Amino acid sequence: MKYDVTYFNADDGQLIEFDDGLFNLNLVKFKYYKNEKISSNRLATAFDLFKYDVNRYVNGGTGYSMRDFDNGNIAFDTFTILPFLYLTAEKGEPFQYPIMESPYQEKWLTSNDYGLKHTPMLSGNGRSLILGKYFPEQTIDIVSSDISEGIGGDDDMEEFLDNLFANSYWNGKDISDYKIIVNLCSVGENSLFGGLNEFYDDYTYRMLYTLKTVELVDHEYMEDYKHYRPERFIEKTSRLTNWKILKNIIDESTLETDEDYWELLDNIVNGYKKYFESVYTWKI
Repeated sequence: MKYDVTYFNADDGQLIEFDDGLFNLNLVKFKYYKNEKISSNRLATAFDLFKYDVNRYVNGGTGYSMRDFDNGNIAFDTFTILPFLYLTAEKGEPFQYPIMESPYQEKWLTSNDYGLKHTPMLSGNGRSLILGKYFPEQTIDIVSSDISEGIGGDDDMEEFLDNLFANSYWNGKDISDYKIIVNLCSVGENSLFGGLNEFYDDYTYRMLYTLKTVELVDHEYMEDYKHYRPERFIEKTSRLTNWKILKNIIDESTLETDEDYWELLDNIVNGYKKYFESVYTWKI
C-alpha cells in the first residue's frame, strides 16, 4: 500500500500491527459518498444523541465523572467539540474527515437498550448536528461500511485514503509531515453483524474490522498523546477550561422540551464564541 498507516483498536486504544500473511487487515467493505448534505434523518439522529448525552450528564449517568484533560484525561468531549465544529463550519471550511457509519452500530445500540433511533453513525454525530442545524447547504463526505459489500483489505484502505485525500479539504495539500491514524472497530464473529457465515468456516478465524475514525496528526503529538487512543482533535478541544464554560451553560438551562435543547445548543456554540475562537490556534 502506498500509504503508511498506523492502526489502533477503537475499543481499548491498543496498537494493531498487521503482518502480511500472518495477521492481515480484514476490513468490512464500504461505499464512499462525496459532498453529501446532512439529511433530516441524520440530523434527527444527531439531535437524539445530543439530548441523550445531555441527560446522562444532568442525571449523573455512568461515564460522566469529571476528568481533566489538562492533567492527562478527557472532559466531556461530546460537548467540548461542538463550539470548534461550529467555528469551522461558520468559516465555510470543509470538514477534514468523513462521517463513518455502519448498520452494526444501530443494531448494537438497540441490543443494549439505549433507546436511540436510526443511529448507524460510528463517528460524526457532532458534525451532523452542527451542519444539519446551522449550515444545511454545506456538505461532508460519508463512508458507509456494510458487510453486504464484502470483506476487503489493504487495497480497500488505499481506496479509502485516495478518496479522503481528494476531498474538498485535503485535495492538493501536502500531507508528508503528518502521520495517518486510523481507529478501527473490531467486530469479529459478532452475532449482531449479520452475514458473516459465508466468510467464516470451521478452520479459519478472522478478526474483522470496520472504519471508525481517521485523522492526520503531527509526530510530536504521537510522542505524548494522553487519550487512551490517539485523537488529536478530541484532546485539543477537551480542556477543563472549555468544559467548565459549557458545564455552567448546561447547569443553568431548563430542559423540558426539544426547543429547550435546541436553545442549549445555541448557547453552547454561540455563548462564548469569541473565547473559543481565541483558543482555536492548533488546527492542522
